[in-house]
Amino acid sequence: MKNSPVTFRTSVNFQPAFRLVDLFVEQVGYTKSWNLPFNMINLVLEDNPEDPSWVELPEQDLHCELEKGLISFTTCNTPLTLHFTPANRHCCIHFTYELLPGIDLFSGLRQRYMFRDPALQKELKAVFAEPDPLRRMALAECAAMKMVMRFWPERMPLDLRRMAEFEDVLRYVRKNLASHPGVPEMAARKGWSDAHFARTFREVFHITPKQYLTRELFAESLKRLNDPVKSVKEIAAELGFSSEFNFSRFIKQCSGLSPSGLRKGNRIPLYIRK
Repeated sequence: MKNSPVTFRTSVNFQPAFRLVDLFVEQVGYTKSWNLPFNMINLVLEDNPEDPSWVELPEQDLHCELEKGLISFTTCNTPLTLHFTPANRHCCIHFTYELLPGIDLFSGLRQRYMFRDPALQKELKAVFAEPDPLRRMALAECAAMKMVMRFWPERMPLDLRRMAEFEDVLRYVRKNLASHPGVPEMAARKGWSDAHFARTFREVFHITPKQYLTRELFAESLKRLNDPVKSVKEIAAELGFSSEFNFSRFIKQCSGLSPSGLRKGNRIPLYIRK
């Protein structure tokens, strides 16, 4: 008896969205506390063991020196303090892997993984040694996706089914960022009262609607600040801030740096803007 042909097809209607945010090599001394809206891969290329750089994660009560060859993967929105000495040189890949607008696969995890892997170290170095910018970005995406698979959450910290109920609201906020939508505007999209919307949103996403809007505004600000053609004043106006001063204050509150400070990486030769 002949077997009938069979095809098994997986639905591809729902697809996470990968985006490179930043790709750079850096050697500059500073101490900053961060809580950034993207995932970060870091490889230490050089450091001075007599005056080591270090990272602290206050939520985990962890202090770790950043030794040469150490690879780290930090999930989005993880509070940490980084201390880089002038001797430290490192390469970084920043990216998002969004399930919904502003909601990353790693949202809610708040973890930093540190390890050594000679094969991955070689692969990361190859990313920044590639002279062709398009190939460099493709190699960076491959390296980032390997990290995604390596640290894929065993259990999703957020309920995807409940999050999907807010997809229309999240897409609306992203599309209308410049108007800074508030709770009344978001709640109206669902036909809910302001109080019910704010309470349910916090239950589902573990952040308030205002915190979500702040993260989205900050992420979009970073993206636009990577474009050296536009002035800070132009970007402030595009994102609905009443003045360059208010925009600069917002950036400083989110990152600890001024907009010009965040742009310093543009002078590094291997910096990729996307």
